[in-house]
Amino acid sequence: MKLEMVPQLHMQQTLSQRLQQSAQILQLSVQELQTLVQDSLQDNPLLEPGPEPAPPAPIREGLSHPVSSESAHFADNYDTSKAIRSRDEQILDHVRLSRASERCKALCALIVNALDDNGYLRDHFEDLLPPGYEHVPLSEWQAALALVQSLSVPGTGAHSLPEALRLQIQARQSLDPVLKQRLLKLVSTELPALAQGEWAQVQSRQNLSDADFHQALRELQSLDPNPGLAYLEPMRQAITPDVHVYRDGKHWRVLADPRSLPRVQVHQEYAATLEQQARTQQNRPLHSALTQARWLAESLAMRRSTVCRVAEFIVRHQILFFELGEQGLQPLRISDLAKELDLHQSTISRATANKYMSTPFGTLSFRHFFSGELETDFGGSCSTALVKEQIRRLIAKEPDHQPLSDVELHQALRQDSVELSKRTVTKYRLQLGIPNARERLQRARLRAVSEQAARPFY
Repeated sequence: MKLEMVPQLHMQQTLSQRLQQSAQILQLSVQELQTLVQDSLQDNPLLEPGPEPAPPAPIREGLSHPVSSESAHFADNYDTSKAIRSRDEQILDHVRLSRASERCKALCALIVNALDDNGYLRDHFEDLLPPGYEHVPLSEWQAALALVQSLSVPGTGAHSLPEALRLQIQARQSLDPVLKQRLLKLVSTELPALAQGEWAQVQSRQNLSDADFHQALRELQSLDPNPGLAYLEPMRQAITPDVHVYRDGKHWRVLADPRSLPRVQVHQEYAATLEQQARTQQNRPLHSALTQARWLAESLAMRRSTVCRVAEFIVRHQILFFELGEQGLQPLRISDLAKELDLHQSTISRATANKYMSTPFGTLSFRHFFSGELETDFGGSCSTALVKEQIRRLIAKEPDHQPLSDVELHQALRQDSVELSKRTVTKYRLQLGIPNARERLQRARLRAVSEQAARPFY
């Protein structure tokens, strides 16, 4: 085999450091941008806060507060907090303060890192060890798991739903001992039957009176099947919108939120003094700081301009949405917006990432207004967002005892002249976070159990 060097010529486009910084700033959320500006003001002596923007025009009270299911969905699934610790950090802090051995604490860390979002431990103990580590006895794993469970929200670290409910029952010290044993027995043997609505059979097999059975059902309904989500409750905070959209007479106006437009400027006196001095080894860091300051100020101004242009185009294109709601949403792609504004698609993608708009229908992501296009049987087209809204409405109106299957949803949409496949209906339903018909039926039966258990007995 012969090694040799062969010269080759090729062209490669590379973004300058200045453009890379502008692209990075463009895709930041409001909270991330505020943090960046504050850090830059502290680190760069040639930067100073810019003038305060003019007071915003009056906006109708309540526009910035979520009032729709969509806005609630975004507020629930997008974390805007910076100072709140994660679930794993909270649990591991308690583990570090315990009197367990360092080996046990290390095993606890492996267990905590393997928990899923709902707080369950789905993996086997031996799968948690990195490759090449020695075997750990089962007793040590069990001791570490017991420590994690005792220092976490009750139910965290369980392998299954019955175990999670059992841990929560055992953690309730105020429960009557007889009721506690009754609940433990129901959880261990009767959960599938209760989920299927076989309440009479369960009551007969357990030999319980009506009062005792419904008391047990009330306690079961108060348990949390997803204990790991309890750590997310403090992290739910309002999203700071980048722009507000409000009606001004017959027109819709876009107003940038001052919090999304932090302003900085170069300290002119320091900059003038520095420019008069020649570049030397001693003042080179200050010249570099001056360049960085100017880049940051220009990038922030470019971000303000781009975000406002994108928001104004979205409002013009989706005017029917602001008049009618979800049913007025029109097909819109990032490529359409890029062509209209004469910008690259990657720029539009960054300008719509982590950006939110306050509307009369709640605080929505910029990406909410982008959707594909589906054909109708009369030759027109409709947006995929509109089809998803139709699926949501059909399911909301279905009888609890007879939920619609995907086939029936597909047939209903075909009757509304929407051309799509059954597989697409299933995909859209999953994207909406809606379970299948069988799971919806089981949940309806559980709700009926809860309502029946809540009725007073005389």
